Amino acid sequence: MDKRCHCVCELKNLIKAESTGSRDKFFYPGGGSYKGFWLNSQHHGYGTKTSKNNLNYSGQWSNGKRQGLGSMTKQMQNGETRVIYTGYWENDQKCGSGKQFYRGGVYYGSWKNNRRHGMGLIFYESGDFYLGEWKVDVYHGLGALFYNNGNRFEGYFARGYKNGEGTFYHMKTGQVQKGVWESDVCKSCVVQDEFRNQVHCSTPYPIPPLCIPYPDIFVYDLFRKYLKNANKPGKCFENTRHVGDYTVCERCSECDTLIEECTDEEVGVLIDILGTF
Repeated sequence: MDKRCHCVCELKNLIKAESTGSRDKFFYPGGGSYKGFWLNSQHHGYGTKTSKNNLNYSGQWSNGKRQGLGSMTKQMQNGETRVIYTGYWENDQKCGSGKQFYRGGVYYGSWKNNRRHGMGLIFYESGDFYLGEWKVDVYHGLGALFYNNGNRFEGYFARGYKNGEGTFYHMKTGQVQKGVWESDVCKSCVVQDEFRNQVHCSTPYPIPPLCIPYPDIFVYDLFRKYLKNANKPGKCFENTRHVGDYTVCERCSECDTLIEECTDEEVGVLIDILGTF
């Protein structure tokens, strides 16, 4: 064989064949198929990919990865097509605004790295729903949880639980509960008969009326020593600590120096007074 001819043939064999443009349908050896646009043998542009597990993605692609607006569906055994997710993708993951359907509900809101992250709204099959902030797929931040019996909680959440300041509206009994929660448990609160006379099934345990002759003077005297701090910026909950069972103290966020401390008696009187308003 001629040496020159042999070299030319060998160089031609090194050229890689690549698909670019639109193809009717491509079937994978392991199962599944793709129909749509290609660029350098990768999904690019609009296309539909079906896996061997009957999962179907229809939407935008970029260099072989889901990128942009697209929908994920599943073909059920009875022939029904069930929508799983519709929304935006980035680098082959859910990212941006989108809607996902679950067995027990549906979520509308923001996503990041395949997880619910940012502002979102979820409806549950039970009738409950949550509107607020999410972080790494759980309630985290400021939000409101509505219950199917009419009650609702407005406040702060952390790791999927009520944590921090919040207000629980007992709509069936006509009472409002304001306090501090930790892991879904109310640690301290004030309960008010806010609209007890306007509900059909009010609580049989009303809060007793205030019996102090001059409550405004009593409250003023009680809080007089705190008036000097009234115009100071609010402190974070991380600086508020419990000493013993009930004593509360405030510490500086920079040097951890004790600023103010309330005794057990003062805390108890304060809770009793606030519960009457």
